[in-house]
Amino acid sequence: MRSSRLVAAGVLTLALAACSTEQPAGPTTPASGAKSAQPVKAIEAAAGAVPDGRVFDVEPANDGWEIKVASQGQEHKVRVSRDGGQVLGKQQTAKPGDDLAKAGQAGVDAVKALRTAQQRQPGELDEMEIDRATDGTLVWEVTVRDGTGIEHEVNVDAKTGEAR
Repeated sequence: MRSSRLVAAGVLTLALAACSTEQPAGPTTPASGAKSAQPVKAIEAAAGAVPDGRVFDVEPANDGWEIKVASQGQEHKVRVSRDGGQVLGKQQTAKPGDDLAKAGQAGVDAVKALRTAQQRQPGELDEMEIDRATDGTLVWEVTVRDGTGIEHEVNVDAKTGEAR
């Protein structure tokens, strides 16, 4: 009799669990959300490392991210930890590249461009830069790597913020 009560209690527990609206404990998608927040933190840290900083290029580096930042007509390379929590170093570039001027023309910053690209194509940031599309439109070229390791490039219009 006792074993039949235990079985009935177990069945009832399973039935109630199946009807529950609570999320199960353990790893869920927020972990991937935390990973996608890391480049955002790194971009924000790099932009804040120099006065009036505007990020225009983000690339992976051995110890985190190498991020190019425009500031008062100058180009700076800022190294930020992978989690975005620490600026590891910065230096002003002796000879700025042509992308420096493009950064000042963009109405959409790197963080917004990254978020738009990840809405179009979910994945982790591989790299991004501001450039001109073949039709001359100023775009953010954002490369994300999906869960299977495949790279996808998403262009985000640097004036309107729309994915192309």
